[in-house]
Amino acid sequence: MPSDVLRDSFYRTLHDFSILVGHLQRTKSGLLQVEIDKNNLNLPEYKETYCDVHFDKLKAAGFDSTALPDHAETAGPIMLENANGVIKLVNIHVHRLKDNSGVAIFASIVHAVVDEAGFSTFMKRWSTICKLMASDGLLASIPKQSISNNRADIGECLPKSRTLPGSRLDTLRVQGGVLSRWIARMSPQLRGKLFSALGGLFASADSHYFISRQMLNQFRSTIDEFIPEKQQISDNDIIMTLLSIVTARSLGTPQAQCPTGKRIARARSAVGRMLGKPPKLFGTIIAVSMRPRCQQLVDSGYCGNAVVPLAVSSLLSELQTPVTPDLLAKVAVKIRNEVDAVDADYIGQVVDLVNQVPDYYLRPMLYNTQYTKTAFATNLSSMGWYEIDFGGGAPEWVSFKEGSFASAAVILPAPPSLDGYMVHMMVPKKLDKYFRKSRLWTSNAELVR
Repeated sequence: MPSDVLRDSFYRTLHDFSILVGHLQRTKSGLLQVEIDKNNLNLPEYKETYCDVHFDKLKAAGFDSTALPDHAETAGPIMLENANGVIKLVNIHVHRLKDNSGVAIFASIVHAVVDEAGFSTFMKRWSTICKLMASDGLLASIPKQSISNNRADIGECLPKSRTLPGSRLDTLRVQGGVLSRWIARMSPQLRGKLFSALGGLFASADSHYFISRQMLNQFRSTIDEFIPEKQQISDNDIIMTLLSIVTARSLGTPQAQCPTGKRIARARSAVGRMLGKPPKLFGTIIAVSMRPRCQQLVDSGYCGNAVVPLAVSSLLSELQTPVTPDLLAKVAVKIRNEVDAVDADYIGQVVDLVNQVPDYYLRPMLYNTQYTKTAFATNLSSMGWYEIDFGGGAPEWVSFKEGSFASAAVILPAPPSLDGYMVHMMVPKKLDKYFRKSRLWTSNAELVR
């Protein structure tokens, strides 16, 4: 892929994503919006460099970005202003590897503007235009594609009258305070500086695991007799079940305690029940896409944020009991049923909550929630990452930059040569060590790096 074609096709792609040349602004209520000034476009940062790292060396390192020169990417996980005080909505850094052995592309688009599906759409569009321009250079040959960033598209999917918010939404309501409202009203630049400074206080680790199709089939056969008839269990349900149980057990289990410790734990539990103290809960937090539940978003090619959070609540004590096929089945079925229950009405209630309480997403980070422990994951395996072909074939490796999350699991497709999923774990170091030693996890997931 010639440098000029790669660069020119990128800027041609921006014609279809004009919102990406706007400026991020904060409204009076604390919500973010993008304003496009034709006389002051916020053009992306696009860089291309040559580095002294061969593709074979990068592959041998498991495609760990630390094998590349420092500052290989142009943007970190937190949106920060550049030297001119501007937050670039798009940052691209193309690395030409030694001896023309390959290309590594770091691409970042501010999450406030697009979600992962929108990001994938942008990259696919860029690669398609790049191949067409390389073959004949005629812009007229570029096929039209429906692309939208109009938030009104979401409103078209939602019922005009909402039911009263139910208990399922209570898990998203965390009592706010002065601190969250103050941060919500900060400018995007100042908020980025604050989050960047705080991010350095939390040490996290990155690990990549491969979960094979064979393992998933074995897991299904293990729990099959405990699954209700006609109940469907997806691959995602299985992976989320493993993540939830292992994370919950990282706090310790009653079976691991000495006899005295068990008696103390039982006594504390009994006293708590007598005092009306609620049991400890574990929250499985899942990012659920609106698109399969809203055809309007699919038809319009909506690329903005179209995910809602779902919290699946479980008794912590139940997840810490001995691991049996029955327990695995119960957790998987519960997760499946909760995800299936996300409908247009639930989505509408979440959208209303976001619009009415701009600091709601900050509250779980700043204040106590009802959960003793949580596991957050997002499944991006169906977005066609290995279809992003700029003309040199499918990518060898697609992943998030290390440290993109403080505590999360990102489920991605495995490279085409493998049948299964890659799970990129970005969690605190103590939890990372527990996962590496957990028999339940390591018997189902192979550590890649």
